[in-house]
Amino acid sequence: MLQQLTDWLWNAIKAVFLAIWQFVQDAFIAFADAVISAAVALITAIPIPAWLSGGLQSMWSGMDGGVLWIATQCGVPQALAIIGAGYAFRMLRKFLTLFQW
Repeated sequence: MLQQLTDWLWNAIKAVFLAIWQFVQDAFIAFADAVISAAVALITAIPIPAWLSGGLQSMWSGMDGGVLWIATQCGVPQALAIIGAGYAFRMLRKFLTLFQW
């Protein structure tokens, strides 16, 4: 009889501490969620610059002719084409391997 009482008491104490531990975990997750949500809200509140919302074409067309000539002579269009091809290859590889890489 005494063994059953102590077992029940021990299980009750374990259940209380387990509940407290789970509450602490849930409180930490709720706090982390609130912090991340606040950070996301701050980031989304930043307006997109006008030169960025138009895309690269509007940025290139707005440049001076001399700057465009220098950029062309330095190989900026070819560099952007290589970067775009590399990105396309990477995305194609991810799709073909079903996102395993």
